[in-house]
Amino acid sequence: MSFDIRVMLSRRFRFLPHRAFAILHHALFQGEITTLRKPRTYAQLLAKKNLGEQSELVHITADKYRVREHVADRIGAEHLIPLVQVVERAQDLDLESPQRPYVVKGTHGCDMTILVPHPAAADHARIRSTVARWLRTDFFVHGWRERPYQGLTPRAVVEEYIGDGTKPPADYKFFVFHGEPAMVVVDQDRFVAHTSTLLHPDWVPFRISGRFAQADRLPEKPACYERMLEIARTLGKDFTFARIDLYDVDGHVYFGEITHNPGGGLVRLQPRAFDRALGNLWRNGTPIPERFIAR
Repeated sequence: MSFDIRVMLSRRFRFLPHRAFAILHHALFQGEITTLRKPRTYAQLLAKKNLGEQSELVHITADKYRVREHVADRIGAEHLIPLVQVVERAQDLDLESPQRPYVVKGTHGCDMTILVPHPAAADHARIRSTVARWLRTDFFVHGWRERPYQGLTPRAVVEEYIGDGTKPPADYKFFVFHGEPAMVVVDQDRFVAHTSTLLHPDWVPFRISGRFAQADRLPEKPACYERMLEIARTLGKDFTFARIDLYDVDGHVYFGEITHNPGGGLVRLQPRAFDRALGNLWRNGTPIPERFIAR
């Protein structure tokens, strides 16, 4: 069954109660039936965590606008992407003033991003229409029932387009368990020919695969990688698990987002034994076995 068919089937069952939907959703995307009452694997633990009530800090850090103050307090405002505007109504967007490339993002969910590398040629009506649709969307209800997004105020932010202004910089996603990074996923060319390379924090590949193809060559290790690890630890230590997304632009680290339910729980890691290994790390602090690391 293709990924797209699983997405379609899952959407048809959104009427189900939360636990029943979570069990069905997990079965469709992870290929296993479980009650989620005694989770053992990473995917099961993620689904179980998403079933429960979330702390206020989880809601704050899932909000792509409110998280900015939290990040500034923890690691310094210099790591924030410069903010141009924040609105709660699409008609309030000022799209005429920006002279430099910018990005428009929804703050209350995911997959809400518009890249504007050429402001003078931007279709303002299309941008406002898309943002208006975002702002009408309750991402918890209409998405994958991701609890961190439940109750968030719908907003849109306009940020500077960091990097060279033509394509997004590589996205470094740190999977942090109990304050310690255990995996780094490097997403490149996300909006064109997306690759996603899964690495051990020592910057060596894992012998595993996820949803997207891995890059043909090992991505270059950022010059500021040690600072990235330090930031990931600082921002991740408040949670049993979180994914911390960062960018490197000319040796400077920018914060991307904090994600509490990566991929909506959709990504099936292969081999399945690695999913269990991540679960052991999450539950017991057991190191990932060397057989999964291509040293």
